[in-house]
Amino acid sequence: MIAYLLVMCLLAVCSRAPVAHASARVEALVGPDGVAVKIVLSNVTASLYELMKSHPEAFNETTVPRAMVKYVEAMKFGEAHYSRTDIEFDDATRTVVLSFTLAGDGVLSFHYNKTTMARIYKLNAAWRKADVSVKSDNKVLLKLNFSSYFGAPLEKWELVDYDLGGGDVRKALYMNSTAEDRLDPVWYFILPKDAKFLEAKGDTLTFESPPRPTDLFMASPFWPFLIVVAVTGLAVIYRKASVRLVAPGGGGRGA
Repeated sequence: MIAYLLVMCLLAVCSRAPVAHASARVEALVGPDGVAVKIVLSNVTASLYELMKSHPEAFNETTVPRAMVKYVEAMKFGEAHYSRTDIEFDDATRTVVLSFTLAGDGVLSFHYNKTTMARIYKLNAAWRKADVSVKSDNKVLLKLNFSSYFGAPLEKWELVDYDLGGGDVRKALYMNSTAEDRLDPVWYFILPKDAKFLEAKGDTLTFESPPRPTDLFMASPFWPFLIVVAVTGLAVIYRKASVRLVAPGGGGRGA
C-alpha cells in the first residue's frame, strides 16, 4: 500500500512524483494486548521502489506506526505506543514489507461481562485513517492516503472467515477498496482465536473473548473465604513458632 496508494494524491503536490502500480495488503492481527500490523506492498514500480529504499531517513520501519500513534494522541482517544517495528526490501520482486505492533488504551481496551466474566474488547480502529506524508529535505516524496482507501465505517466492511493456516480459522473484518482502479488495496482486521464478533460501528470493533482461569477465580465467591483461611493459617503457624522460642518458665529462649 504505502507505495501507489498514496502517490496519486501526491501528483497534485509534486508533479515529478513517480506513479506506481502496486498491490497492497494489510493484516492487523488483534491480540489481547495490542494489534500486530503487517503491510505488504508488492509489484512496486522500479522508480518508486528505489525512492523508498534510498531515503531511510524519511521512510523506515517507524514512519507508519509513528504517524498512527500521533493520530490517536491528536484525536485524544487515549494512550498509544508502537513496538516490534521492522522493514524488509525484496529487490528480486520489488516488495516492501512493514511490520509493527500498536498498543495502549487508545487502541484497545476491555471490560468484563459481570455475569460470565468474559472480556468485552473494544478496538479503536481510527488509526487506520492516519495519512502519512513521507518527506526528505522538506520535499514530499510520497503520501500515504490511508483515509481515502480504508476510511469507510467498519459497519460497511465485510465479516469473513480468515485462514491463518494449520486449521486456525478466525473471524475478520475485510475491506477491498475500490477508490483507485489501478490499485488493489486490501485490509483485514483479524480477531483473536476463539473470539466472538459482537459489533462493528464507526471506528469501533467490539468482540468477546472467553474468560481466563484467573478471571473466573477472581469472580468466585470462594476466594475471599480462601484468603481468610490462608491468613488464619499463617497466624496459627506464627503463634506456634513464637511459643517454641519461649522457655517453659517464660524466662527466655530455649536451647
